[in-house]
Parts: sequence; structure tokens; C-alpha cells
Amino acid sequence: MDRTKRKLIKQSRSRQLYERAFFFKRLAIGAADPTFSAKLQALVDEYEGEAAAASVIEAPSTPGEREQARYAPERRTG
Repeated sequence: MDRTKRKLIKQSRSRQLYERAFFFKRLAIGAADPTFSAKLQALVDEYEGEAAAASVIEAPSTPGEREQARYAPERRTG
């Protein structure tokens, strides 16, 4: 597997984690039970942490990639 394919796989992993965090955050906001909402918020924090770690691994390595990443929108869940 070449470098580009590996990079795309890693990018899709961090994107997937951010999307899961966003999903659980919306569930936590809409939950009527505060205990259940707190459990969901713990999942949100866990997924956001994993996504941040995955995005660090995906950090651009060449000057051209760093320049492109500087102008790319950053994904946030809330």
C-alpha cells in the first residue's frame, strides 16, 4: 500500500471518529435523563480524544502539505 492510500485511510478514521462524537453529542443534548446524558458525554469526550490523536498522526509532513492544511477547515463537534 503506498503512502497516499495509507494517508486516506487514516484521514477517514479521524473523520469517522469526529462524526461519531458529533452523533453522541446530539444524543446527549436530546436525552431527557441526566444520568444517561452524562454517560453519552463521556463517549463524546472519548471519541474526540481519539479523533484528535488520529489527526496528529495524519499531520502533514511536507511543506506543501502543511500549507494546504493551514487553509483547510478544521472539523469540530461543538
